[in-house]
Amino acid sequence: MNVELFPNEQQLNAAKILIIDDEAVVIRLLEWTLRMARFPNVRSVTDSAEALKVFNQFQPDLVLLDLYMPEPDGFTILKKFRETMADGDFLPVLVLTGYDTAETRNQAMSAGANDFLAKPIDCTEVMLRIRNLLQTRFLHRQAREMQKQLEAFPGAGKTNSQTQTGRKP
Repeated sequence: MNVELFPNEQQLNAAKILIIDDEAVVIRLLEWTLRMARFPNVRSVTDSAEALKVFNQFQPDLVLLDLYMPEPDGFTILKKFRETMADGDFLPVLVLTGYDTAETRNQAMSAGANDFLAKPIDCTEVMLRIRNLLQTRFLHRQAREMQKQLEAFPGAGKTNSQTQTGRKP
């Protein structure tokens, strides 16, 4: 089986990215940054009440999420995302917030965020984190697909003694 281990630039740039932030200026900056990095599949939401609906329709590969917004806040949205995901799925969430405290960071990571950056954002650092999280998502998908293929082989999951004798030990 000849499989490229890491996703190439074209695969990364085809990823769907959802931005959820109540500040339009932050969304415009992130959209511009993503366009300059050749990420055309971007959807943005300023109304946090619409976030779950857009999330379910868009099916993003990565979410950029502000935490402190009018109800529902980012913590609630993150919890709902995690509740709707199937077991074993990996959807990276990068939290972007102006509240850079140890307590906020710990609360976000405990709620299911995969990474955390403080505002004001550094566009270069945001893009590095986005690429790292997308690579991890694609590698996770690839590992799950390989696991499914292995399980489909006859005798998969049996121990050596089972495959040699054809019976259980």
